[in-house]
Formats: sequence, structure tokens, C-alpha cells
Amino acid sequence: MITYPQLTDTGGERLDLHNASIDEPAAAAGRCGMVHLPTGRICRAPARHDGGCEFGAAS
Repeated sequence: MITYPQLTDTGGERLDLHNASIDEPAAAAGRCGMVHLPTGRICRAPARHDGGCEFGAAS
């Protein structure tokens, strides 16, 4: 059986902000901010959303 590390309380810090594929201004605005690297589109869904990303034009 494979065990996966469990997340601990990070005090609300978004660890994904340390990822180069996250748009920091979008993330600071409470959005997911994931960047679709081939197109440069940014996910505008709320942070920590369920399901796939909703990519829109970069602003």
C-alpha cells in the first residue's frame, strides 16, 4: 500500500504560490491563478476549487 504525505496546518499559506506556473496577481485576488503554459491563459476559478481549471485570457 502506498501512503501519501498528509498536509499539515499551514496557517492559510498557499504553498502553490511557490510554483512558477501560478500567476501571483490572480492568486493574490483569491483566484486559482494556474497558468496554462502553452497558451498563457490563467485560471479565474476561486482558489482551491474543485474540478478542472477555467482558463481565460491573461490580463
